[in-house]
Amino acid sequence: MPNIAFLVQRIGPYHHARLNALAAVAGFRVTAIEFRLDEKVNSWDSVRADGKYSRIQVRTRPEMRRALEGIGTDVVVCTGYSDAEVHFAMSWALRRGVPRVTCSDSNYEDDPRTLLKESLKRRVVSAFDSALVAGRRSRDYIKRLGLKEAQCFEPWDVVDNDHFTSGADAARSRAEVERERLALPERYFLCVARFVPQKNLGGLIEAYAGYSVQTGSDAWSLVLSGSGPLEDALRRQVAAAGVADRVHFPGFLGYTELPGYFGLASAFVLPSKSDQWGLVVNEAMAAGLPVLVSSKCGCAPDLVLDGENGFTFDPDTVSSLHLRLVRMAQLGRREREKMGARSREIVAAYSPAAFARGLSLAVASAVQRAGRRAPLQSRIMLGLLGSRGTGGS
Repeated sequence: MPNIAFLVQRIGPYHHARLNALAAVAGFRVTAIEFRLDEKVNSWDSVRADGKYSRIQVRTRPEMRRALEGIGTDVVVCTGYSDAEVHFAMSWALRRGVPRVTCSDSNYEDDPRTLLKESLKRRVVSAFDSALVAGRRSRDYIKRLGLKEAQCFEPWDVVDNDHFTSGADAARSRAEVERERLALPERYFLCVARFVPQKNLGGLIEAYAGYSVQTGSDAWSLVLSGSGPLEDALRRQVAAAGVADRVHFPGFLGYTELPGYFGLASAFVLPSKSDQWGLVVNEAMAAGLPVLVSSKCGCAPDLVLDGENGFTFDPDTVSSLHLRLVRMAQLGRREREKMGARSREIVAAYSPAAFARGLSLAVASAVQRAGRRAPLQSRIMLGLLGSRGTGGS
């Protein structure tokens, strides 16, 4: 039974569900090593519940080394490949011949790319023995960075589907009470996102304003959940567009609150101009919603079957989203429910258990490649990169 060291910045609810599944289904001894305890970008709820896995928190390179050695690490699994702490662990593993696996949802179009940066990244990625990727686009990108098809497995980006399914269904079973308690409208598009430029919420508001004018008094409302630096600007845009009475800002919603908002929504929309995957789409689908998803979201080719469980659209063209809002709202309730049921069927393949199976295969593939010596340039680069920013020596 191999000892898996799972490196992660900070454990959120998604990681907790995945790691529990990995420890239970795959039968590994799993230890999560958290190395960025002050990470705030994702605003995850803190996970205090006990898991089926062990948990170590480190702040320096000596602490990381002691953790890796203390658990008798047989395989190092890294979330991503850009953190200095990951580079340090990879360098440690290379010196000891310990197999290395990366979990990645990056795709070629999610960020501006330069030849130099991609060349350097290729040297880092080539030091991995296998990868667990999110879907088609991330698989294509990791192969572009040097791994072979036989080294790639899926799925990485999964959520606890049962949490969102049961929570949404519970809200629907007492819809009137919950709607009044949460002060939610009868029918609404729901968007859950950070209020930052790449999420394109300004484009959503513009498209929604056009839909609202076109539809008149029968228009659905829009619920924008989240927080971030653009909140004041978005509120001003809503007011200027004359739709302040139809657009609701409930603020940031935690993991336990979200299922109820999904359950009472009519459809979900994510308008991002850049998104590695879009885990919130998994959540909405597990909750049984039809979805409107930007074609720039990494999950779009894998999770959205146009016309079956929702629609995709071009986020760079406001009219594209406008038309999708109109089309979704024109569907009958039974059609939307059918789409929501199809969403659940599709996302069932993206569960914590599926993650555990995929990572098990990635680990087995990495172990089979044990003893393979990474290129000298990769070893030198990882040694240098791993000395950055982790503290200590």
